Amino acid sequence: MSRNYSPKNFLRKTPNTLLKRYFESRKLPLGIDWQKLEEADVEPVYEAILKLEQNDLIKVEKEFRQVNEMACAKGTQCLLEEGESPFHKLKLADQFEQMSDHYEKAMWMFLEHPKVFEIAESLYRMDSVGGWKHCGVYQGLEPKVEPEDLEKFAEKISEFYQKQGRGKHCHVENYLRQGPERHCYFAYPEDYARTELEYEDDVLKSVGIKPAFEVIFVYRPDTGIIETNAGGKADDVKKLQESFCQTILGLKKLPDATSRIFKLEKMKNNFPFPTNPKDGIQKVYLKMLQLELPGGRRRKITFEDGSNEKGQPIYQLIENALNQKSIPLDQVKVVKAKIQFQFEGINGKPGKTVTFEIAIPDRCTLKDDPLHQVAKKYLEEWGLMERFEIPPMPENDQDEVT
Repeated sequence: MSRNYSPKNFLRKTPNTLLKRYFESRKLPLGIDWQKLEEADVEPVYEAILKLEQNDLIKVEKEFRQVNEMACAKGTQCLLEEGESPFHKLKLADQFEQMSDHYEKAMWMFLEHPKVFEIAESLYRMDSVGGWKHCGVYQGLEPKVEPEDLEKFAEKISEFYQKQGRGKHCHVENYLRQGPERHCYFAYPEDYARTELEYEDDVLKSVGIKPAFEVIFVYRPDTGIIETNAGGKADDVKKLQESFCQTILGLKKLPDATSRIFKLEKMKNNFPFPTNPKDGIQKVYLKMLQLELPGGRRRKITFEDGSNEKGQPIYQLIENALNQKSIPLDQVKVVKAKIQFQFEGINGKPGKTVTFEIAIPDRCTLKDDPLHQVAKKYLEEWGLMERFEIPPMPENDQDEVT
């Protein structure tokens, strides 16, 4: 997910004191008398930026886009999460309270705590992507985090993608998130080379670049679940998960009997979706249910309801449309569902909603931000998501990777 970027809008919303500090830190004097410049008077700054050397102009726009991406509520949340973590121990809440908006917070962090900003960027991207694939391993494992372990994992990922003609280089970074505890690994393998058009001294030229793409692995020790965000076929994702298990979790192989993560059969009948008032959930709606009919995987029927009526109209649709004399409900399988959480409003503001799909065996469109974490918790509590209460791991299942 990418936020719209407009140079003038960015300059208008970022305080002049921080803009001045930015250009001074980059040793890029704009020839502007900042003391005489009114806030939101963007034209002099914008015109001065356009007069920079091409390489400097490209760098400024790149970094402004980075700050712009984090200048929102979720970006601020990630900055607070990482900055106040046990690794940095910054006291940011009071400082942020005194700042005018998200642009000031993001730019201040970019200048004052660049490493925190860099990590928060990764967490923000993690919170913004869906389509996670899941598999179960063992609970309570201690993931490896030393540089040599990350290097071995990067080599494994490179080996995998080189078979596709890419991935010659790869870099892996790891971060620990709390609430719940999640060990996060971000891999950046080299993608296919491509050609871009750019202007050099007013001449249009073709320039070859080797971009990187992102693959994310998350291990949850409390449930024993690995979440993977990677493109490709199911078998490809499984091979990547196996590399993660071998190099980071120290397992000899990916456990065999843990591929089925979601158990949706409970939703055949009028499922109540109980919640705890402390979580601030106003209502949970079942928006769609897809059933697989007897006779093969291609025989499916989907029931979908766009209203937010009381009760769960989906079940009324099933009762009206499905001839249970011909096809009894116990002979169909629930293969996909769409669920919506409606949260209560705060301080007179409308409550937020989280809408997501889950499908067997392991597909889920939930992301990783706090409200989505609430939904994941209830999938487990309702018995729709496997908890992986696996017996203690045999001693010979975990071994040092050679």
